[in-house]
Amino acid sequence: MAGSPGLRLVGRRGVPEAVPIQIHGTLRLGRKTKNLVKSLKPADIAVINHTNLDRIAAEDLVKTGVAAVINAAESSTGRYPNSGPLLLAQAGVRLIDAPGASVFELLDDGQEATIEGATVFVDGKEILRGRVLGVVELTSQLDE
Repeated sequence: MAGSPGLRLVGRRGVPEAVPIQIHGTLRLGRKTKNLVKSLKPADIAVINHTNLDRIAAEDLVKTGVAAVINAAESSTGRYPNSGPLLLAQAGVRLIDAPGASVFELLDDGQEATIEGATVFVDGKEILRGRVLGVVELTSQLDE
């Protein structure tokens, strides 16, 4: 796997996992995560608006098999311990925070999109940039 194009290996506690550098999928928009998860399919890109993404919502997202989650809000504000974002990152789901980016105005449900890092492209055009929340950062934040 180390030589596979488009993949890089990351490790947490000695367990390597493949994380795609580029993600392609169908955007699925929902302002209420608990409602959106009912219609998500594997490899979809979930677009949510969920401040302090809780563990239960994260578990539901992971169960659907989504490739990425774009959050129009802060997934973790740091006001209290919040394991939801870390759970997504540990499951290999790319979590991108894009608060203030008017995500629901810029993206449409059902659009095909490509994500490179924290940048979202539709039809080859850059639509928005957010911030990827990774395992190391989220573990440190949770420890604090």
